[in-house]
Amino acid sequence: MNRIIGAAIFSVPSSIVLGVRSVGAALCLWLAGLVLSFCGMFIWLELGCLMPRSGGEKVYLARAFPRPHGLSTTLYAFYILLGFVGLACVVIVDNLLLAMNTNTGEMGKRALCVGILLLTTALQCISPNSTLRIMNAVSLVKIAILLGLVLTGLATIAGLTPSIEDPWRNFHRPFHGSSTDPYDYLVALLKILASFQGWHNAAYVLDEVKNPVRTLKSAGIFGLGMVGTLYFMANVSCFIVASPEVIGDKGTRLIAVLLGIVFGDHAARITAAAVALSTFGSLISSSFALVRVVRELAREGIIPGVRLVTNYSASVMTTALPFSLLFGSTLLAIILLPFGDAYIFLVDVSQYQMAVVSAAVVIALLRMRRRIPPREYPFRVWTIVPYAFLACQACLLLTPFISRDGHSDTNMPYWLAHVVALFSIGSGGLYWWWRKET
Repeated sequence: MNRIIGAAIFSVPSSIVLGVRSVGAALCLWLAGLVLSFCGMFIWLELGCLMPRSGGEKVYLARAFPRPHGLSTTLYAFYILLGFVGLACVVIVDNLLLAMNTNTGEMGKRALCVGILLLTTALQCISPNSTLRIMNAVSLVKIAILLGLVLTGLATIAGLTPSIEDPWRNFHRPFHGSSTDPYDYLVALLKILASFQGWHNAAYVLDEVKNPVRTLKSAGIFGLGMVGTLYFMANVSCFIVASPEVIGDKGTRLIAVLLGIVFGDHAARITAAAVALSTFGSLISSSFALVRVVRELAREGIIPGVRLVTNYSASVMTTALPFSLLFGSTLLAIILLPFGDAYIFLVDVSQYQMAVVSAAVVIALLRMRRRIPPREYPFRVWTIVPYAFLACQACLLLTPFISRDGHSDTNMPYWLAHVVALFSIGSGGLYWWWRKET
């Protein structure tokens, strides 16, 4: 739950509304995203129960695609290293500035983002046990924020917030003005799946989980189900509190601004601080798991400098090297790209990368089912689930290249995010070929 409730839920609802342009369409997409996330979780659950080892997708792809040797692992390594892990620091900075009721230029924001990534690295290098306690504590803050938004919606319905006269005004004609361009819905669905991303986080650290098969089954279903319920109710509350036009204009400060509409500026600042803290917890959680994947890739020789990256000595500098590899693409993006559209653009890139990997994992599952007899599976998902999930990923991969009127959810060309995503993963193939030839 700590990993799933991250930066996206506090920022992408704005772009969802801007894209599909109606309350009904947005809420239907959130329900579709939850169903698809459950499909994906059950696929990862089958693979995780079959191979309860740390590494997640790296393990599954290597098992299903052993030939050519090292190609699937190298492609996955580039997905991790060029996947903009740490992008949540942008949301943290935006909400911190709102909480402090101040503003700064782009250089100041860049410096704060870099500082947050350095703090994340330092915490995990200096005191891993304290980091775990921080993760657990912050997860409660996240749930409290979403519950606060849900309760705000309920209070508005009950008439306890006189500033909002008609809480159901956005639901009288819920689909009025909906977009008719499939591109808008596919891009919005990509962002919603990004909000649910994290249900596979435990697969990266299964070597460190007691009773991994039992834990994956119980925690996975309960965690994703509870988060999905909170997400949907929180989105309903957003539309009770504010109009789609207001929601679409707030970006990464959405939750804080909405609560500020109801309870005033002080509530907005307190909520912004809580959102920043909860997003920081998600950043720690994701890097905590993925840095172990970086070490596994280094052990296999995919990442150079194996001795330094895999060293667990007391040297903070040595331990920090995997984090520098993990956060490298995000640091470059923060330094080189302008703020504003850059965050939404990079969310599109990272989620498109995830769609590529998800499709490959489904194909890996289908290949392994042909080789491994059913009796060896501790858990098997219904056959229709992987095919449905694969069909969804195929639509997500193909449709965004076709925009009827050529518009995008950012000021950049509509096809650019998807080209960048494919190039970043595909560059792993070039690297694999270069290593094989040399």
